[in-house]
Amino acid sequence: MKKILMILVLLVPTMLKAQWTDEYGTWMSVGAKKNLGTKWSLGLEVEYRAQENSRWAFGLDAGYKLNKFLKFGAGYTLLYNRKKAKQSGDPAVDDEYKVTPAYTYPRHRFIVEATADKRFWKWLRISLRERYQLTYRPENDHEKITYVKQPVFDDDWNYLGDIWESETEVKTKLASTTQVLRSRLKLEVDKKLWKFSPFISAEACNSVSVGDHMCIDKVRTAIGTSYKINKKHEVSLGYILTFVFNDDDELNDKVEFDNRIHAVSVGYNYKF
Repeated sequence: MKKILMILVLLVPTMLKAQWTDEYGTWMSVGAKKNLGTKWSLGLEVEYRAQENSRWAFGLDAGYKLNKFLKFGAGYTLLYNRKKAKQSGDPAVDDEYKVTPAYTYPRHRFIVEATADKRFWKWLRISLRERYQLTYRPENDHEKITYVKQPVFDDDWNYLGDIWESETEVKTKLASTTQVLRSRLKLEVDKKLWKFSPFISAEACNSVSVGDHMCIDKVRTAIGTSYKINKKHEVSLGYILTFVFNDDDELNDKVEFDNRIHAVSVGYNYKF
């Protein structure tokens, strides 16, 4: 807990001074969980993030509760990202411009985690989660089209106008693996007989890939509430603010750092 607080305090001056680029979206998820006795559990979740670069996620996880304070988990998620189309140059004023059509690509993510939590004053639950995350992105190809304006003349060299000629180039992004350590602190109201459970959380994502040496990729904060309809059905609503410092898969362009993603989060969970 002290480590997360120290990281957040050190990042506050950077967050205040940075020139942020803001992005807005909606994150929607549907999940299910099945307890296998008192120790083990299985869960699955489908998530869709509607934002500039949208994403589908299909996840499966397993959990083991060591005691009432500590539990462990592991999981796999198939991510399917869609990069929006991008254009450099303006055909209205430039003689050449380039277009990268929208394209999709998969990623495979594996996680292991440990979560410690404790209830205070019979209504407040404080939890600390440490998660190791490995993401593999297979090699993928996408097109980049260059348009060049060419003048047209007749046989007597009278100027007739301009036409656009195009050339398509196939770009290949090599396979890559990233490793991230995610540390999350969460405070949640957990009072008996209450259907609502308001919460607030902060999470620091530190890259531990070779050469990065605990480079902070992003910080994610969240506030919201869950509502327990009955023993089996639960819904949630929240606001998530992500500060992105260095994460190609969250940015619109490789050189566009200091990006903020504002998202409304809507979720539904079913317990077997």
